Amino acid sequence: MLTPCRLCIAIFLLLLNYKAVLAQFTISVPSLEVAIGQKFPVSWTCDTSEFSEPQAVDICLNTDTEFIPIGSIQRNDLLTGTVNITLDDTIFPTTYTLGIRFPGCSFLLAAEFNDFVVVSP
Repeated sequence: MLTPCRLCIAIFLLLLNYKAVLAQFTISVPSLEVAIGQKFPVSWTCDTSEFSEPQAVDICLNTDTEFIPIGSIQRNDLLTGTVNITLDDTIFPTTYTLGIRFPGCSFLLAAEFNDFVVVSP
């Protein structure tokens, strides 16, 4: 009975000493309505100065049930940049949330646009 208690205490102490910093991103787009096949820029800024490790993140459209990757950001120690994205015909015309997602993460960062509309060409 003492072993599970020691394990819990050890995990707790480990978590106290572990410093994990997720980057804080902001994104902007010129329009909240984009046609399939249209190229549009996504400008991004990494707001966390302590976040020095370059890490790739995905630009995703999100529905209530899935993440649809439409582009990626390769930071390479940059704090700002622009990625040009073209939506292909596998994207269904509807309203999405546009945001940034760390691979494997179950939520969007910088999910500022929950009314991003994809329309038919």
